[in-house]
Amino acid sequence: MIIQTSNEIISTVRFTFRPENRKELCLTISSLLDLIKGEEGCCGYRFYVEAGDQNSFLLIGKWETREAWDHHLKSDNFAVLWGSLSLLADRPDVDFQLLSHVVGIEAQTKARCDPYRESSTAIFLN
Repeated sequence: MIIQTSNEIISTVRFTFRPENRKELCLTISSLLDLIKGEEGCCGYRFYVEAGDQNSFLLIGKWETREAWDHHLKSDNFAVLWGSLSLLADRPDVDFQLLSHVVGIEAQTKARCDPYRESSTAIFLN
């Protein structure tokens, strides 16, 4: 899944793996995180365990541009990551997506405010 805010790209990879491969998979991904975070254009790369299922994981990457993300997909780091997921995941198909365009708080505020209201005061909720 991908989210795009301005030129930024957010990618997600969700995968399930066999319990006997959990330790090896975690060690492999943990060793790659700093390398991927060091790639040009990478704003962040995180690794999460899915709540309620210790054998399902989520990787979320944030990239400055689509070009930076494309470069990552051609990198050695991604090749090692993808190879590890292919070997250790429970099924060969890993759910890999780019999130759709998100405009941010401005769109939320606009949607919450009455468009016919004549007040120039906007209230932002956090």
